[in-house]
Amino acid sequence: MQDVGCPDTTIDSLDAARALLGRLLARAEAERLYVAHLRRDGRLIRLRVRNAAMGRQIDFPLRTIVTDALNLGSAALILAHNHPSGDPTPSSADIDATRSLIRAARPLGIAVSDHLVFAGESFVSFRQRGLL
Repeated sequence: MQDVGCPDTTIDSLDAARALLGRLLARAEAERLYVAHLRRDGRLIRLRVRNAAMGRQIDFPLRTIVTDALNLGSAALILAHNHPSGDPTPSSADIDATRSLIRAARPLGIAVSDHLVFAGESFVSFRQRGLL
């Protein structure tokens, strides 16, 4: 995973998450996964990105995400990825991976605040859809 520079950024609402992450994902041609590591007040600690090869599905590195969160002292995570196909509907694999992360992070005191899926200018929030 690589880091993306976003100094002095706060993600304290769906609009703030959409603005930052949508800008990074809306026009991506290959699938990418962003993990925003947040303090309790929503200030961004680090934004990590994982890229997939053109036309391939991104892997969801559960252990890496949890390890990073522990090492960074993250209180919360927001996940975001894109569907270059143009349909932001979460797949069953997206839902299963997110729920696995929630189960792994919760006992460690780390919340998964949302998972956003972008396709062009459209997006879906897991929280809004009741999928968390």
